Amino acid sequence: MPAPPLVFVFPAFSNDYSVHPGNDLKGFKEQFDQLVNEACRFHEFLPAGFHFQDNNFLDDELKTQYITYLYSCAASMVLRKNQRIPDYSAGYSLGLYAALYDSGSITLDTGLRFIQQAYLAIGESVKGQTSGMGTIIGLDRNDIELLIGKSNLKIDITNQNAPYSFVVSGIREDVVKLLYLANEEGALHTRTLPVSVPYHYHQLKDAATRFEKKTSHLDVFPSLNPIVSLIDQKELHTPRELRRELTGNLYLPLNWYKTQQWFLLRGIYRFIECGPSKSLVKNAKFVAPELRFFSLDRIP
Repeated sequence: MPAPPLVFVFPAFSNDYSVHPGNDLKGFKEQFDQLVNEACRFHEFLPAGFHFQDNNFLDDELKTQYITYLYSCAASMVLRKNQRIPDYSAGYSLGLYAALYDSGSITLDTGLRFIQQAYLAIGESVKGQTSGMGTIIGLDRNDIELLIGKSNLKIDITNQNAPYSFVVSGIREDVVKLLYLANEEGALHTRTLPVSVPYHYHQLKDAATRFEKKTSHLDVFPSLNPIVSLIDQKELHTPRELRRELTGNLYLPLNWYKTQQWFLLRGIYRFIECGPSKSLVKNAKFVAPELRFFSLDRIP
């Protein structure tokens, strides 16, 4: 009997490498070191000297994105070498770049350049303003939208992780105010995210246009397996579809909750989180009991 379908999911970024799930994955360290060394050949990325505890670049937002990308790519490469072959994949926010690399759609260098150009384009768009992102757990979408509207906050709901779990992006002062109001309203948990650029925010459409122009020369190939969009839950295969997702990923809202439901409706429930965190594994517990999410240190 064939094994049930398997999905590789790639997280956005990590803010803690102290205990990472790939530590005991056989072959991971060698593969990760190889990719880091390869990335070091491109001088503008400069992740040289990375160490999980002593020199982890967590104080540098862009380098943290590079490292998370390289980590996720190394993890999926090791899994494939061990005959864990995904039927589908999905990239959570910035995890899209690792999903594209894993599916054979881009080279390692191209992924680094996509990350760089996205960061620079968004930074240019929000120059002169302090932006940020935050999470709210325990309120529904209507509750949050009412709080935003009543205070005329410059904020978007940019992702839904579970029925009562949301990500917001916008002006940092407004994000902080919204989190305060959400707590007053009875939210179970709120926190600001360690980012200075508001990914998936609608006012970044001009940034997406600049990104598209700056990266038009980079090759994108058809994917080896379908990549499921977090924007509209469509299967992505062709270079045109994948480029559209890359651009939309900067300024359009995502819905991870709907994406997980899309898989469940098709009888797909096995997932491996290919990254240095267990955030998507933990989130799945609040979505549906049928979901079986595994981190790199818990693969059966």
